Amino acid sequence: MASKKVKNHQLPQNDQKVDRNYAGLDLDTYKNLAGRSKVKPQETQPDSETKPVSDAARLLELLKTVDVDELETALGAIKTAKEVSPKNDDEGYKFYKEKCLVYEDREAFIYQRPDRKKKTWYFRIYDDTRKKPVVKSLKTEDRTAALASARVLYIDIKGKIERGERLKQITPTELVNLWLEKLEKTITTIPHQGITPKTFKQKRSFMRRWVKYLHELNLTNKTIDKIKPEATRDFATWLKVLPKETCQHTGARSVEQINNNVSAVIRMYHQLAVRDKYISADMIPQIDRLQYKIDDQFKRDIFRDLPQYEKYIWYLKRNYCTKKHNPDVAPEELEKRKIFTEFILILANAGFRPKELLGMKFGEVYDSPNFSEEEKETNIVMLVRRTNSKTGKERRVVAPVKKRIERIVAAYKKLGITHKPDDFLFINAAYGRRTALGRMIMHQRLKKTLEASGVQDQLDKEGKSITLYSFRHYYCYLRLINKVPIHILAANMGTSVQKIESTYGHLNTELLADVITKGQGIIKRTETILDTLPTIEDEG
Repeated sequence: MASKKVKNHQLPQNDQKVDRNYAGLDLDTYKNLAGRSKVKPQETQPDSETKPVSDAARLLELLKTVDVDELETALGAIKTAKEVSPKNDDEGYKFYKEKCLVYEDREAFIYQRPDRKKKTWYFRIYDDTRKKPVVKSLKTEDRTAALASARVLYIDIKGKIERGERLKQITPTELVNLWLEKLEKTITTIPHQGITPKTFKQKRSFMRRWVKYLHELNLTNKTIDKIKPEATRDFATWLKVLPKETCQHTGARSVEQINNNVSAVIRMYHQLAVRDKYISADMIPQIDRLQYKIDDQFKRDIFRDLPQYEKYIWYLKRNYCTKKHNPDVAPEELEKRKIFTEFILILANAGFRPKELLGMKFGEVYDSPNFSEEEKETNIVMLVRRTNSKTGKERRVVAPVKKRIERIVAAYKKLGITHKPDDFLFINAAYGRRTALGRMIMHQRLKKTLEASGVQDQLDKEGKSITLYSFRHYYCYLRLINKVPIHILAANMGTSVQKIESTYGHLNTELLADVITKGQGIIKRTETILDTLPTIEDEG
């Protein structure tokens, strides 16, 4: 039985044979051209040798016998055949050994390489989107096993092609490296125009914890498209018990910090992995966030007990800095203690963020020409430049701390340091440098002084934790108590009215109780009158 013919642009099914192609021409036309192409050998002289006819001569003789129309038809057929089957010869092979279709898809098949001794099977599928084939080694010489693996690959790769996803995948570690490279390019000292070096450092820590978590799950060697989204749901719970990595930070991580870490990971997958077509949106890791405990405490604890605050400040001024109570302490250390004390008192009386005050230059502290002579005795203008502000906005703060600034300058002079306009107000002169004092230095002193003053014992009983930032909140608390308009307070602190209301809204309601209850006496009198009205009975 004659084998079934297929069209020249079709690839054969599994064991299907194909007749000769004839360059896209029907059989009669092909035979006609082939008959004309036979060239009779030239007669030779008896005494001479017979010379073979060259391919070029044969071609010339053929062209003489073929008219223009027939030649155009033949060339057109050849061109069409090549256009229809551009995928037949991609890897440099003239043919694929033992080719077998995976499914009824002529663009996907398994084969063996004729140029290799090992009979390893390969899977090949053509990517129409990128106009190139995708080839994967199946790493087996067993045809049945190869076909089974190829069918799994077919579903996976075909789906990615249709969804527009990348076929070359990356591991979680590679994803993190790409993300950090992207973030590093946005580092700037100007807030809200990128990320600060400190923010980048924090995000880098977030990503390292994510990789560490995946490593413990044995998932770092898998590509991100092969990691099931539900496999990482316990990341936040894992973080909760993960020990902190430095001696500077002890205790458990806050719920807020853990959830921020989760958000950073999810953002990386959204803005890089999905955007750049490594995965689809439904493959983003599923991570359960920790639940916040609802309470009425401030975001950061503050001194709401005035005697408690006064006890701490009294210790700083009357004990911590005096030679009388510290006879064995070096004079240089006592001057450093004075500087710390004034730092705390400026925070509590001007409402700066610790970072803003430590980053302030000496030339950014000055008298205002608009001050009266009396105001000049106590007030000073302190500039927070935009590169030193959390919000990226410049502001000028008027604060009654002029005497404290003078005491800071005097203490530094006793340490052999004279301020220049471009120096930081709080200078770190260690190792001959003139950099800004770091928050960690001040934090450590705060921790020691709270313990030495006896205030920390009271805080522990109340379950409170005082930080450097607490003094900014204490400043806001005192201003609200003294009925400073909230919009003026927000401008002076470099924050928004909404932020103050969200943090201190309940406190502000308590302080404005007289305004809220104004007029309620009239309502009460009206209720009394209504109660005494006679009842009107129906007369029937």
